[in-house]
Formats: sequence, C-alpha cells, structure tokens
Amino acid sequence: MIVATKKTRSANHPYPLMERPAMALALATISGAMNAWTLGNAGSFATVQSGNIVSAGFYGAQGDWGRVIPVLSSVLAFGVGAALSAIFITVVLRRDQMYSGWVLGFEAVVLAGCVALVSTEVVPAMPIALTVSFIAGLQGNAFHRDSGMLYGNTAVTFVVQMTFSLVGRAVVSRGVSDVNGNLRSAGIYGSVLLAFALGAAAGFGLDKLWAAGSLAAVSLTLAALAIVAVLERGMVDPQQNTPAP
Repeated sequence: MIVATKKTRSANHPYPLMERPAMALALATISGAMNAWTLGNAGSFATVQSGNIVSAGFYGAQGDWGRVIPVLSSVLAFGVGAALSAIFITVVLRRDQMYSGWVLGFEAVVLAGCVALVSTEVVPAMPIALTVSFIAGLQGNAFHRDSGMLYGNTAVTFVVQMTFSLVGRAVVSRGVSDVNGNLRSAGIYGSVLLAFALGAAAGFGLDKLWAAGSLAAVSLTLAALAIVAVLERGMVDPQQNTPAP
C-alpha cells in the first residue's frame, strides 16, 4: 500500500498546491457544474445550501411538502459529507500523511458511479443529486483556502461578500501596498465567482448534449487533480485551522 506522507514546502511556491489560485478556480468550476446537474434534474442545489434552505421555507409556506423534503435532504447530505471529511482529514493529519489526493480521487470515483447510474436511467434523479451534494460537502470542507485566505469553493455568498469588501477597503486605504494587496485579493475572489458561473453554464450545456455530461466532466477533472496532487513534490494539503490573514 502506498502511503502519501506530508511533503516540505517548495521554495518556488509559498502556498501548498491546494491553496493556489489555479486550484481554487478549478474547484469553483467543479462546484458550479455540480449545481447545474442537481438544479436541472432534482430542483436542488449541490453546494448553495442557503438556496436550499430558502427554497424549503418557500415550499413549506405553500404546503408543498413533496418539494420541502428533497431540498432539506440535500442540506443533510452536504452536512454528512462535510462531517465525514472532517473525520477523515483529522485521522490522516494525526498520522502525518496527506489527504488531498485521497479526497479528490474518492470524489472522482463516486461521481463516475453517478454517471453510470444516470446513463442506465434506472435510479431516480433525487438519490443521485443527494450523492452529488454529499460530494460537495466533502469537497467544501477539505479545500477552502486560496493563498492563505478563506474562500470556500462551495460558499458563493461569502465569496461575493469578500470580493466587494476588499474593493471597499482598497478605496479607503492610504498605503499603496495595502491598496494593491486588497485589490489582488478581491481579484482572486472575483475570479472564483466567475469560475463558479462558468462551471454552471458549461454544466448546463453539457447536460443538454448528454444527461450525465456535467457529472462526467467533473469526475474526469477531479481524477486529473488527484493525479496532480499525488505527483506534486512540494506541499499539497491546505492549512485547516490556521486563521485567515
């Protein structure tokens, strides 16, 4: 059995692999595509849990309990994924090993299974959507930093808030270095938002060509990221508990 031990920080990269902007954009694109499939096929969001909760309140007020249960189930599936991710990461870190490659590979395999189920047209859309939400929770908990900053590749509202908050700070900052730092950070957050939207658009487009198109693309992308994580020579895992700067 191959054990992925923790690696030292590379001098060429001040941040671990999973904290670099390219990875943040890739994960945000993946999140957007997962939402495209669940929204288009089950009427729920894979990652935007605020949308699911508001939808539950709206359907509940109308007495449409048949639609309340699916969206609340999506919230629960997301939460279970986040919880199991936290448990796995804690165990792995205690053993001084790396977890990113394992998590990304696991996501890729599970979503490949979802692609197979969609293709057979035997399993209803809702169980598959819950599985996708579970994977979203797993991913959101494992990877949520860019260049040391919290960003949440599944939490769109927070990213919107930080984008405009940093622009506001830049407007009132007097020091040139502070202005540049705020604007650069705002640019990273804004890029994540754009990637999320583009992922959703691409996902909807792929699903028009093939019912499992978006999930297949996400599975292949995750598999590629897992390979990159395993082959990376420097640090890979993002910091989990260090406060954001």
